[in-house]
Amino acid sequence: HFCRVGTTVATPERSLFSESASQAMMRAQHFIFVAGLYLGLSSAATTCPPSDFETVSDFDLDAFISKRWWVQQQMEVTYLPKSQNRCVYAEYEKRKPGLLGYDVTVHNHAEDVALPHRVHDSGKNICAKIVDQTRGKLEVAPCFLPPSISAGPYWVVAYSESEGYALISGGAPKHSAEGGCRTGKRTNGSGLWIFTRQQARDQVLVDKVRSLAASIGFDLFVLNDVDQTQCNEVSAAASEEPLLLP
Repeated sequence: HFCRVGTTVATPERSLFSESASQAMMRAQHFIFVAGLYLGLSSAATTCPPSDFETVSDFDLDAFISKRWWVQQQMEVTYLPKSQNRCVYAEYEKRKPGLLGYDVTVHNHAEDVALPHRVHDSGKNICAKIVDQTRGKLEVAPCFLPPSISAGPYWVVAYSESEGYALISGGAPKHSAEGGCRTGKRTNGSGLWIFTRQQARDQVLVDKVRSLAASIGFDLFVLNDVDQTQCNEVSAAASEEPLLLP
């Protein structure tokens, strides 16, 4: 507005919503600090693999391979599509190391979920080599290929023979996701499995192993159920396609 001559020009009152330059600077600095703290905590929470990630200790390989393991949940990877999540099991047997140095023969079995439930069975074509027996670390590959160029990690992360469960990972979970850490999705360095000694699903036991996996830092979102009902024993000779599950 216009003022009369000879009078002092009135300064408009400061709005309740305005602030001084110094206040604005302090507010900006506070925002930057809080945002940085949040991002730092988020980064620390999703560091993969977790800094304290470990496999089992004092692992008893002989006990572990003494009986069949039934897969109750598993991660989908390139060679293990969800379409084969039926009647999945794994068996292991010690062998004399040959020229390629493999210590264990691996037998894997799975079936298509859809009828007619085509079988995928590895026969005796998959082998494992012990990397660190005490820590439950092995590597798996086709028996006819040198492990140095073809083997992928097979790690026992948690295991209880008395309770009848095992948590198996295809190496350290190096990939960060919203729900935690994951292994890869390709052939090597991939996969996550919940094994039980009993074929019939014990949901309480499965939930316990899932909780163990979560506490270690694994993203549980990757795990899918395996149907272990109405399974028929089919010989490897009837297999139509090989299975490369560790």
